[in-house]
Amino acid sequence: MPKQALEIGVSGSPTAVTPSNTTNLSSPARYLFVGTGGDLNIVGATNDESVIHRNVPNGTFFMAFVRRVNSTDTTASNIVAYE
Repeated sequence: MPKQALEIGVSGSPTAVTPSNTTNLSSPARYLFVGTGGDLNIVGATNDESVIHRNVPNGTFFMAFVRRVNSTDTTASNIVAYE
């Protein structure tokens, strides 16, 4: 990856997300890409509370520091995490 891309904060580590109520991401994500829209139930990187974001549109870059995407109440799919 070019050095310039790293300087502006572009991730070099995209990871497909399988929503789970128990399994955290391998490392917290700075943002998520939501390919197919719907509801997104996330757990923040610094607490244990989950928050449901309703009606996230297709093709959204969702900016949040995320530890886990819960399967319960998540209807969005084709989710990619970026560290």
